[in-house]
Amino acid sequence: MYSDVKLTEFLTTLHMWTQKIRAGELAARIPVFPESELSELSQDINFVAEMLESLSRDAEIQLQRHTEHIARKNKSQKTLYDVVTSINMSRNVHELLTHFLHTMKELVDARGAVVFLETKKNTYSLIAGTGIESTLKDKPPFLPESMADSNEQQTVPIRVVACPLQISRAIFDGERLSVLVIPLQYRGKVLGVYNLYIEEDKFKNDGENRELFTSMGRHLGIAVEKARLDEEAKALSIMRERTNIANELHDSLAQTLASIRYQVRVLDETIHQGDEAAAWQELERIESTIDEAHTELRALIAHFRLPIGERSLTVSVEQVIERFKQDSDDIQVYLQKEWPDTMLPPQIELQVLRVIQEALTNVRKHSEAGTVRVLMRGDGEGHYAVLVEDDGIGITDLQKQNPAGEHVGISVMQDRANRIGGTLTVDGEPGEGVQVRFEFDYLPDGAQESVQHEMV
Repeated sequence: MYSDVKLTEFLTTLHMWTQKIRAGELAARIPVFPESELSELSQDINFVAEMLESLSRDAEIQLQRHTEHIARKNKSQKTLYDVVTSINMSRNVHELLTHFLHTMKELVDARGAVVFLETKKNTYSLIAGTGIESTLKDKPPFLPESMADSNEQQTVPIRVVACPLQISRAIFDGERLSVLVIPLQYRGKVLGVYNLYIEEDKFKNDGENRELFTSMGRHLGIAVEKARLDEEAKALSIMRERTNIANELHDSLAQTLASIRYQVRVLDETIHQGDEAAAWQELERIESTIDEAHTELRALIAHFRLPIGERSLTVSVEQVIERFKQDSDDIQVYLQKEWPDTMLPPQIELQVLRVIQEALTNVRKHSEAGTVRVLMRGDGEGHYAVLVEDDGIGITDLQKQNPAGEHVGISVMQDRANRIGGTLTVDGEPGEGVQVRFEFDYLPDGAQESVQHEMV
């Protein structure tokens, strides 16, 4: 049995130890007392202290790792946010890819990096490089593994390959490196690739950056695909604009020049007949038509100024018919208007006007008609129809066998009808004249909703 003095000393030592532990001195220990009971107890207390210190050390390590993990996650999220923001703001995909080439290089401390885009099937063009010599830029890229069974939902994985010794010796002083292959992908298709030259085996267990780079490759792949679609849309827009130019030239300036040609033939006949007064009259008409051609040409140059402008469609049609009468003295023209006062969009009114203009031009050139009737009809339900019919020779068997000449005019009218969702039919039998029927539907948004409401 130990004395009261020893017990008091042990309790005092234990109290001092607990104060140190509470103060955070987890390495504190108590001396081992010689008495057997106190010795065993003091050893047990020191064992608990060691366990507590070990647990505290492990918790600190785990906390530090977790903090670093959160920091990396935050950095990854910020990087992805930068990618998405840059995609929405950038108009140049090359600048976008170059910017994130430097970002990726910094994230893995790469020795060098390059980015390529696919220009055509299995052919890649270098976009940018950093941290490398120009000799590497001339070499083909390292590509992801081929995926024969890939589909739109499948993600093309990142690939790590050994850097060839010849490249390492020529550019990186023989340093043993790996090449990180990051595909720019969209719906299972590889549109380009990043190649990052990193330390050997550095990326093997880097799951966080692997996930980040995969996401960056997918987002940037969307940007590449969007840029390609924009280029295709731009090319298509240019083609359509060229078609519009051709149609406008055909429907306006070409017709005016054809009218001048016709008037010149009339002038030639008048001169041969010796009628000086009539010749001067024809010259004045030719001069007037040339002025009109000049005006039309300037209008075409000024972004195809609409011939309707602030006037109504029916007024513009009346002017077209008046001009037709001047060019075709031997053809009677009758205009029947059952057209509502509703204002149609300018593009629709333009197509209607051009179809009537082209149909009348065909009458003057090919019909040998004495009379032509133009009927314009529309109703409150949004259905519109235009009819141009003549009493001429109709469509002859020769024209049916060789329709190429009949040509550009009919195909242009059909194209105009298609642009506004309408239909155009041309009917005519030999000796029975020709009918050109153009129909389309149009309701303003508010009227369309009103009609649907009434139907309900």
